[in-house]
Amino acid sequence: MTTQKVDRRIQRTRQLLQDALITLILEKGYDKITVQHIIDEANVGRSTFYAHYLDKDDLMAGSVGKLRGELHQHIVGDNDHEQDATIASLALFRHTQEQHHLYKAMIGGKGIDIVVTVLNDALLDHAQAYFKQIEEDEGQLSVPVPVAATFLASTLQTLLTWWLDNDMPYPPEKMNEMFMQLVMGGITAVVEK
Repeated sequence: MTTQKVDRRIQRTRQLLQDALITLILEKGYDKITVQHIIDEANVGRSTFYAHYLDKDDLMAGSVGKLRGELHQHIVGDNDHEQDATIASLALFRHTQEQHHLYKAMIGGKGIDIVVTVLNDALLDHAQAYFKQIEEDEGQLSVPVPVAATFLASTLQTLLTWWLDNDMPYPPEKMNEMFMQLVMGGITAVVEK
């Protein structure tokens, strides 16, 4: 019972620190934030911060890892395999809307290069799995899988960034519909050879 309480307290403290970081990124941008800003915003002591993280970059890495795990769970869903591209991209748009403050801080206008790279890598992993599955089912694609996957992942990331920077003017379903209209012709052409 004591271990569970400690675990919950650790989780709560880390969540407080991550929330403070996100709030401050939206206000100041990542480069202008100090550990002092973070502990003031989270209302925790300096020793508490350092008991959990080495520095603000370590805190950011923890936040990015959490985001990547959540993103993977939304894209894969309850299954162990990749979903259809339409379902996977809709899940991503919905997750972005649910966690818009987090995504806006990390990949929006004040985004951090390392976070953008991590998100792109996550999207690229899913896109490669998607195209490899198509290759297994349909045969060789007319372009190499890495090329098709890079196109799909970077297009989706760019569209997500635009959506966040423009305060999400369309619902996730409409964004997904437009995304599919833009990319499906190219995907179909690659598959049909």
